Amino acid sequence: METNKNKLWIMLGVILVVVIIIIVAATQGKKSVNGPSGNQPAGQTGDAPDAAVEIDRDALAPAPTTNEDGETVAALEDAVVVAPGANPITADNKVVTQEGTQTDNSAQPMSDNAPKQTGFLDKETLPTTLINISVGKAFTPNRFTTKAGAPTSFSLSGADSYSHVLAFDSSEMAAIAILVGPGQTKAITFNAPTTPGTYTFRDASPDQTGTGEMIVQ
Repeated sequence: METNKNKLWIMLGVILVVVIIIIVAATQGKKSVNGPSGNQPAGQTGDAPDAAVEIDRDALAPAPTTNEDGETVAALEDAVVVAPGANPITADNKVVTQEGTQTDNSAQPMSDNAPKQTGFLDKETLPTTLINISVGKAFTPNRFTTKAGAPTSFSLSGADSYSHVLAFDSSEMAAIAILVGPGQTKAITFNAPTTPGTYTFRDASPDQTGTGEMIVQ
C-alpha cells in the first residue's frame, strides 16, 4: 500500500512539472520575437553585471561518447560537459544533443533538440566557474554576462519552500527553462544568442515575480 502511495506522488510530481513547462511554453509563444529586451547594446544597462560566465574546458569532464542506444557518436569524442546530465560542448564550442546534433534554443522545452536541464546536482561540487543562481523571492545574482554564441551554463538552486521555474521572455530562448523545488539544484548548458543585447528571464511559477537579465556581449 505504501509503495502504491509513493508511486502516486511521483506520478503527480511528473505531471506538475509537465504542466508548468507547458504553461511557460504557451506564454512564451504569445510573445513577439524581439531578441534582446529594449534592443539595448550590451554594456549600456547601467550598473555592472553581478557575474560572468567563464567556462574553462580544461576543468570540465569528458562527455559520454555514446547515445542512448549505446552507439558511438563521433561528434562527441572531444566534447566536454559542465555538469553531469548537461548537454555536451564540442571541440568547436557547439552545444549538442547526445546524438551530436546542435541544440535549438527556440525549441519547445524538453523536446529532443532542446538544451535540457540536468537532474538534481550537489551545489557544493559544481565547477567554480559555473554561475549558481539562487531563487526565492528574487534571483541572486539577478544578472550575468556571456559572449555572443558562446557555450553558456548556469545552475539554479531553490532557496525557499516553493517551486520555481526560470524561463526567458524571448521566444528565441524558449527552450531554456529550469524547474527546481526547495533545496534542489539543476543546471543547463546552451549556446548564447549570436545577437548582443540584454535578454530578460523571470520566475514563471504561479504567484512569483522575480526577474533577471542575461547580458550578451
